[in-house]
Order: sequence, then C-alpha cells, then structure tokens
Amino acid sequence: MTAIAAAEPKTRNIRRIGLIVLLIMGVTLLGGLIRSVGGMADYRTPAWAVWIHLATVVPALPLGAWLLWRQRKGDIAHRIGGRVWALMMLVTAIDSFWIRTITGGIGPIHLFSVLVLVQVPRAIWFAKTGQIDRHLKTMRGVFFGLIAAGIFAMAPERTLWALLFG
Repeated sequence: MTAIAAAEPKTRNIRRIGLIVLLIMGVTLLGGLIRSVGGMADYRTPAWAVWIHLATVVPALPLGAWLLWRQRKGDIAHRIGGRVWALMMLVTAIDSFWIRTITGGIGPIHLFSVLVLVQVPRAIWFAKTGQIDRHLKTMRGVFFGLIAAGIFAMAPERTLWALLFG
C-alpha cells in the first residue's frame, strides 16, 4: 500500500469530523436565531407531540437493542425490525422539534434529532450497498445517541421530567 492510499482514510475521517462540526455549529446558530425571534417564550409544547415522541421512542429502545445484539443479522426479522426501528427513529427526530424547552426554543438536545435525520438514511444506504461494517457502526451510534438523548431528556425542567415528576 502506498503512502497516498494509507492517507486516504485519515483524510476522509478528518473531512467527516469537519462536516459534523460544521453541521453542529450550523444547527446551534440556527437554534440561537430561532430563540431570538420574538414571541417564542409563549410557546407551549403540544401534548400530541409528547405522546407521539414517547410512542415511538419507548419501543425503539428494546427493539434497537434486540437488533444490535442478536446473533443473526440480515435475515427477514432483522430487515423488518430494522425498517420499523428506522421509521420510529425518524418520526421521533422530526417530532422532537415540537418539544421545546421552557423558553420555547430549540435546545442543544435537538442536535441528536439532526444527527438521526442524517445518520439513519446513511446507515440504510450502507446496508443496501453492502457496507455492513459502516452500517453497524452508524446504527450503533444512533442507538447510543437515543440513550444519551433519553438521559438528557430526564434533566430537571425538561418536558419529560415535568411529565413524570410534576
């Protein structure tokens, strides 16, 4: 392998990291701009948004764990379960933009939603093009992002905290 061929994966990874950082910065900037628009403090999270969110995210946790850690991959159960899980994650991510903080703005936790909207289609493409290692890594990342978002959602003064603990 030549030195140029060995440097290609490193360059690709640096580009990916740079694009993710730019995406996060852009979403953060967009969130700040949205917060600065007048009238956002009057926003109330609609109850339907919370229920849709919970109806998709709660079953996604055990289904995702089952898909990731079962022995057989690629069979019909994995493909059907994966499609259901991907759909639940996409619905959860889209729905999350109606669930806002007390100020009515989009918060940093919504970065997970943006990442899901980017990574789930990529993971599906990886599976369809036979890049199974990349598919697995991407899906694991989305799954652990789901767990991290759930932990952050339980923070005091967040909508889920208020729903569960008043």
